[in-house]
Amino acid sequence: MILILSTTHDDDTNVVMEHLANMGESCIRINDVDLFNGTTKIYYKISSPTSLTVENKLFGSVDLSQVRAVWYRKWGNFNKYKDLLDQNISNEMFQYLHSEYYGILKTILYFLNDKKWINHHSKVNRLNKIEMLAIANNIGLKIPSTVIANNFDTEKKDWITKAVNEGAVISHNQKKFPLMTVEYNNSTVSFFPSLFQQHIYKEYELRIFHLNGKNYPMAVFSQNDEQTSVDFRNYNQNKPNRFVPYQLPEDLNHKICQLMKACHIDTGSIDIIKGVDGEYYFLEINPSGQFRMTSYHCNYNLHYEIAKQLKKMNDE
Repeated sequence: MILILSTTHDDDTNVVMEHLANMGESCIRINDVDLFNGTTKIYYKISSPTSLTVENKLFGSVDLSQVRAVWYRKWGNFNKYKDLLDQNISNEMFQYLHSEYYGILKTILYFLNDKKWINHHSKVNRLNKIEMLAIANNIGLKIPSTVIANNFDTEKKDWITKAVNEGAVISHNQKKFPLMTVEYNNSTVSFFPSLFQQHIYKEYELRIFHLNGKNYPMAVFSQNDEQTSVDFRNYNQNKPNRFVPYQLPEDLNHKICQLMKACHIDTGSIDIIKGVDGEYYFLEINPSGQFRMTSYHCNYNLHYEIAKQLKKMNDE
């Protein structure tokens, strides 16, 4: 049996499950919010330590010992579900619920630890951007000049700033503010330690989806639009960027595969900039990154490729 650990609104999971159904594979999905709101029930009795049962009206009751293959897609972001709580909840109570929620997630993962995984849970959240940059640099990938500081004078170089860990969408006064990569101007003001990188002026950028030793690259011509030139996620719906399949140089393709192996990540989305100086600059890996855009624009059929990998793991 195949298990997918996902989140409610991830439609990529739905498409992969449709392929698995067409292949005749038995598959169940546990969404993180379904544990939070009780839609998915779990039961474990300490006297029978191999038997943790999950139950949902969509798949019935399943003993996790029946699971052979697991895809760790997107799972366990407690902060997304704050709206389900009483808005007057104290910070202490919120932190307690946060701790209990992750305790339950860790219990489920414990019973899945020895299964076959696409992105083992212990590896996915292990590395931050700085560690990835250090590993990439050791492998021989070129990276932008990078600084972490809380009082940073940029001198004569152009710099950008971004989140050290994952970006987020911040809610404030009933408005949402996505945290993007932005240009940074000189400042003598002290602030919370932050990540800065030299602004690499790009010819184009690459979004590369990696799956078990194979790369699926796409070029994004985001520099042609001022709105997307620093961060193409700042989408211009009226004038979309151009996306095309891309052929990686063999040396770059090999080093990316080395990097993924060194980070112990089976799959993920890799961001690279092709600079106007002709160099390729590695930026980061997102193990749970979106891949639909890469798949559809480049006709890579990545949902089917993931389903095939899960089927292979389940059948072995």
